[in-house]
Formats: sequence, C-alpha cells, structure tokens
Amino acid sequence: MQLALAPLQTYTDYHFRNAHIAIFKGVDKFYAPYLKLNNDGTIKNAPKIDILPENNPRINIIPQLMACSEQEFFTMSDYIEDLGYSEVNWNMGCPYPMVTNRNLGAGILNKPSDLFKLFDTIFPKLKIGLGVKMRMGLESTAEILEILPRLNDYPLTEIIIHARYAKQLYNGGCDHERFMECISLTNHSLTYNGDITTNEEFDFLRTKFSTVQSWMIGRGAMVNPGLFEEIKFGTIDSGDVYRNKLMLLSEHLTNSLLNCNPDRGYALSKMKSYWEYLSESLSDGNQLYRKVKKAKDITELTDHLQYFLLD
Repeated sequence: MQLALAPLQTYTDYHFRNAHIAIFKGVDKFYAPYLKLNNDGTIKNAPKIDILPENNPRINIIPQLMACSEQEFFTMSDYIEDLGYSEVNWNMGCPYPMVTNRNLGAGILNKPSDLFKLFDTIFPKLKIGLGVKMRMGLESTAEILEILPRLNDYPLTEIIIHARYAKQLYNGGCDHERFMECISLTNHSLTYNGDITTNEEFDFLRTKFSTVQSWMIGRGAMVNPGLFEEIKFGTIDSGDVYRNKLMLLSEHLTNSLLNCNPDRGYALSKMKSYWEYLSESLSDGNQLYRKVKKAKDITELTDHLQYFLLD
C-alpha cells in the first residue's frame, strides 16, 4: 500500500512537507504543487524554489506542472529534469474556473482531441517519466469514460483520479461507482484521491476498491496530519500526545517560514491559513482558531497555540 500527500496550492509546500516528515510518519510520496508560468512565459519563482532539492533533502517528491501547450510543458519539464528529477506529474484536475477557462487543469478534459494531440507531440520528446492527476471530467464524471481507455496508448507512470468532476469543485460526494468503472478501463497504475478524511473512510474505500494499492490524501491530512500513521500503522495518538505533535509541527512550520522570509507578517499569514485546517481536528478547535485568527504577531499566535495545546 502506497500513501501520498496531495499537492494543495499554498499549503503542501516544502515548509509543510519538511515539518510533516519531521513529526509524523506514513507518507510514501509527496507531490509538490504545480509549477506555473508568468505572462512572459517564464516559470513563477515561488514554485521553482519549492522543488529545489536542497529544500527537500529527505523527501520522495514528485514535482507537478500545469500546461496547455507543448511549449509550456517543456519550459517546466526541462527545469524539473535539470534539477535531477526523473518524473513529473501533469495537473489535469484543478477545478477552479480561472484555470479551467484557460484550458488548464481540468479544463482540457472535455477536449479530448486537444489532449491527445498534445500527448502525441510531447511523448516522442519526453526524457523523464510522466504521470497525470485528473478529475473525472469538467462537467460530468462520464467524460472520463472516453479519455481513460485512450490513455492506455501512452507510457504513463501512473494515473491519479480525484473522483469528482471539476464543476463540483469540492462540493457533493465523490462518484465511487464511476471510479469502479475506471478500474477496468486502464492498464496503468491507478491511484484513488478524494474525501479520505478518517481511517474508517479509508477502510471503506479499500474494501470497495480492493485492487487499488495507491491512495492520495489532501484536505484530510491538512485537518489531521496524523491520518497517514493511523491508516498505515494503526497508530492513534492520545489527545495530549497529538496536541504535542501539533505544537511541534507548528514550531517547525514557523521556523521554516521565518528562515525563508524574515517578514513576520508573511509567517503570520501562512500560519493562520494552516491553522484554519489544523484546528478542525480538535474539540476546542473553533475557540483556538478564533484566537489564532485575531493574532497580530507570530509570537502572539504561538502563545495562543501553547495555551490551548500544552496547558
């Protein structure tokens, strides 16, 4: 069984990846949030820095890109290859309209002729492995039924499927029955992604999709970063132990952010965004997050966390 941390923009960057691996166990692969381009065609700086090997010293990381043309693809994949990576993941799953309206992310899934034309031009020139992370479609999960069998013609390293269509965003349930259809339509290694938030939910899915050996967790791990340990090892920390781990995670994150950027306001903003998720796993999380949200300095935020988590 392989467990992976999903690439969540602004959240699962190298600060979070390094903090997580220092405190928690169970993640086999980390996927970096996608590289993206500036208007002049160069790669944006923040995601370039995020995948530098020196920023990910102990991490099995798969970089991700998002492109809608051959030129865009190779601008980013060449950079990834030059850093020494042997594999890249292509984001065909981002559901937000500002992305899909530009034929990026899941916006290409209802244009299969354009998608396969891109594949036909890219694969003969590709020097590293390529996997894809995709939704089941843009407007319907039925769209994947046309795409998935044709992907068997290409030497993909893996296919990761988030079991929703893009226009759902993250609303409504995942389409488990459609995912079951997908299993028989592909010859590739298949990873399930979507709404794995508890060990019980994972057990249900593992029983339902008994042939699937690879799983990706995103938002569930942001709420409960110990979820991987619970699934893989059956380890469920007591309340005090878990709270101590969250405090250590927060300290790692804060130190990493301040080492990267001495602007304390930057660290404060990032930590507030992390704790919007992390607080959800605690019985007094609403009260804690109200305090965190009102903090005017990173020291004040840390003091609130120590009061709630350690006292």
